[in-house]
Amino acid sequence: MHKTGFYIKHIIQWGLAFTIAFIILNILTFSFYAPCQELLRSGGSTTGFLLPNSRGVYGLEGYCIANIDDNGYVNRSLPRSDDYYLVCGASHTEGLFIPLKLRYSDLLNSMLGTDDELHVYNIGRSGNFFSVVLQHLDGILGEFPDAGAIIIETDTLTYDTKALYDSEIQTGYDPGETARSMLDSLSSRQRLSVRVKQSLPLVRELHKQYLTYKESKAEPSSSDILDPDFWEAEFSGGYRDALDDLMGFIRSKTDKQVIILYHPAVSIEKDGSLKLLTNGAEPYYREICARHDIDFIDMSDAFMKAYEEDHIVPYGFINTTPGDGHINRAAHRMMAEELYKVLRK
Repeated sequence: MHKTGFYIKHIIQWGLAFTIAFIILNILTFSFYAPCQELLRSGGSTTGFLLPNSRGVYGLEGYCIANIDDNGYVNRSLPRSDDYYLVCGASHTEGLFIPLKLRYSDLLNSMLGTDDELHVYNIGRSGNFFSVVLQHLDGILGEFPDAGAIIIETDTLTYDTKALYDSEIQTGYDPGETARSMLDSLSSRQRLSVRVKQSLPLVRELHKQYLTYKESKAEPSSSDILDPDFWEAEFSGGYRDALDDLMGFIRSKTDKQVIILYHPAVSIEKDGSLKLLTNGAEPYYREICARHDIDFIDMSDAFMKAYEEDHIVPYGFINTTPGDGHINRAAHRMMAEELYKVLRK
């Protein structure tokens, strides 16, 4: 009996110590990694919204506090200009790890006019890569019919012939599906789930670490998206026709100015040089985009010049590996400058 009481006492002590440690770590996590909550949707201009009028903290690469506007997008709480440009893309555009006003959309906004309204409206969303953005083109045009131009950011051109054709498949647009309407339609259980996720960022971080661990233990894929033999076969096949069909499809949907902003991934070689990780599709995009009056901005030369002249690496932060991860402040600034040159014309 004495031993039973002894064990129960220690179990309670351990449980209490664990609970206190969890609470302390969870509180600390709010200052390090507390991502914005998501509201997924099937169609529209993006794959989902973020919780309107909320904030998120991202410190895994760099550090920033994200602001979500009333519409569920990553913008400062400012009125939208009557004459604005729309920026679409994935996490690079969303700017998960870049402070407000230092993302390329914010820098471009300051270049275009006064800083008391949004001349550039950012609907960047993690996971909304180039092909995903194009599949939501009907939603983009439906939700933002008065945008002066559509800017589509991408860090790769590794979309094969099938992927190019698939990019034309539209997800549709429901004008009644807004962030506010989706939030109001949540059931009590769903609202509770949102509140719990907001209150327990440590659990989300632990889950993220678990997924990272599983990925590290998985067998490496035998496929190589930059395999030169694969792309040689693509370029000598129906690739050009597929790309021409896609750009023609975009132009048939709208007569607005469309800009594709391409910034290739990089690696730092053993000899210290910077290598652009590309499949060689840039000439095809330049030629065919020009044919359909679509602007194609290629950041390759700007990235190489910045590295060779000023030793600036466009990817990576002080708390990560140079050359890896998301684009940093320097790359955002370079991209804003290149966009401004095109829009100024």
